[in-house]
Amino acid sequence: MAACIDTNLETVLESPFGQPMAQIYYDAVGKNGAMGLMALLMITQFMMGVSICVAASRQAWAFSRDGALPFSSFFRPISKRFGYIPLRTVWGSVLLAAILGLLCLIAPAAATALFSLAVAGNNLAWGIPIFCRVVWGQKKFKPGPFFTGRFSVPIAWTAIIFLIFGIVICMFPVGGPNPTSQGANYTPVINGAVWGGSLLYYFLDARKWFKGPKITVDLDALSEEQEQVLREEGLEVEGFEGQGALGKEIKDS
Repeated sequence: MAACIDTNLETVLESPFGQPMAQIYYDAVGKNGAMGLMALLMITQFMMGVSICVAASRQAWAFSRDGALPFSSFFRPISKRFGYIPLRTVWGSVLLAAILGLLCLIAPAAATALFSLAVAGNNLAWGIPIFCRVVWGQKKFKPGPFFTGRFSVPIAWTAIIFLIFGIVICMFPVGGPNPTSQGANYTPVINGAVWGGSLLYYFLDARKWFKGPKITVDLDALSEEQEQVLREEGLEVEGFEGQGALGKEIKDS
């Protein structure tokens, strides 16, 4: 990319195509080549979007199964007609993604903030379990097949520091100090709204009834060792004998 880009960076950034990447392709391989490469890029981005939608819908379904989302009873059912998939959370994720995607049409600053939200949000999601493990979960922690021994805690704190550093970097203005309203980084605003809204939802309402993950399994299929582990973890088990792991939440729609 660096070898093919025009040395006049202003020309690339102010491309009439509206996309510096398209301008780089156009300068390097001409019109037909640029169209082919941009089409390939579009297909790749679409497939990435599909994979993210699959992951997001399954995570949303898991949260709704545990009753942790608003309207959980609506999103919880599994569609039998469409191949035992969480159809409602799939379309819910698509609709929410479309609404968030509209922010990109407002201004480049809004698009930058939206993209940075993924980095900051993921870093926070990864950092919280690690932090809880090293601060409160040391006595409960049971090493798995891959364990770094005495180095696990230093590695964990290194990961936490790195993730915090990544979150802070995402908050800085893209164009440097003294940003204008058009060039400001609104990532703190969007992240603050998401994180603050989630905390507010929990402390005002969810903490009164949310007791943690629920397991919907056939109790007769559990071994004594598995039942003991569940009791030690304090997990709530909803057993629906003879109806499988999803119990009564499998719908014909």
